[in-house]
Amino acid sequence: MARVLLASDSGVVAVDGSGASREAGSPESVAFMAGDGGAAFAVTRQGALWARDSRGRWSLRNEKTVDDEIWSFGVDTRVAGRMYLGVSPALVYRSDDDGLSWTACDSLTRVPGYETWTFPPPPHIPHVRSIIADPGQAGAIYIGVEEGGVFRSPDGGETWQSLNEGLYWDVHTVAAAAGGRDLFATTGAGFHKSADGGGHWEHVSAGIDRRYTVPLLASRAHPGVLYTAAAGGPPPTWAQGVNAALYRSEDGGERWQRQAAGLPERFDVMVGSLLEDGEGNVYAAAGGQVFRCEAGRDRWKLLAEGLDSVRSAVLV
Repeated sequence: MARVLLASDSGVVAVDGSGASREAGSPESVAFMAGDGGAAFAVTRQGALWARDSRGRWSLRNEKTVDDEIWSFGVDTRVAGRMYLGVSPALVYRSDDDGLSWTACDSLTRVPGYETWTFPPPPHIPHVRSIIADPGQAGAIYIGVEEGGVFRSPDGGETWQSLNEGLYWDVHTVAAAAGGRDLFATTGAGFHKSADGGGHWEHVSAGIDRRYTVPLLASRAHPGVLYTAAAGGPPPTWAQGVNAALYRSEDGGERWQRQAAGLPERFDVMVGSLLEDGEGNVYAAAGGQVFRCEAGRDRWKLLAEGLDSVRSAVLV
């Protein structure tokens, strides 16, 4: 069984078939994690970057990566040393030396319409909430801006292309199919898909009975299979519980089925992370709980509970 590393206030917690335990020597108060082959990286809430080698040993890589507030973190395993941070105000930072130094991709601020990007709570400052490597081109990335839309850079953040025709601009997560040009996004108005690399978007709601979609997973093991989770409304409505559910699509996002077997009747905290291992098994983290669904099955199993609230996760 794969080993899942969870980012939480109590540090990095590892979950496998034998239970959950904190990783020795891991940093405290971890906000984001990303994987790079056999290694893993963690960014703390204070902006420090830590690295985990293939033997499970943690070391501090950079005590303070950037001064801005970090909202997303990603790596491109096909480009040596390449990492990205998404921050608020909306900007991308790139590292080409495994996080030792960072360069601001200022070209994003010159994208037409940048000055109109916003965020509902005061002081209405937008942020880069999602960063993924383009699976079809090494060095290319997609980002999702809350609220601003989806943008692609073919050259590591030097230039940008706006991909927003038909897309609701309150973007939470971006995902890309392993092959072809299918692109997917979760937003405050639901799930959207594009069959032409983001040139045009379609809002899809068939089978999703909640409108506020957040996490998103496009399966690599089973092309066309997607997972998302949706809440009944935005965060201001979550005081009495999120009222969220988990959904799966087997046809590239055209139709969705709610996942129920082995899961709570409703999630009172949002599903924050969706992961897939090399065998196609899927993992979902919500609050202090972690669930696992075997490849091709509809039944989920609770792996761990009672953990500090999970912010992100990675497989090693």
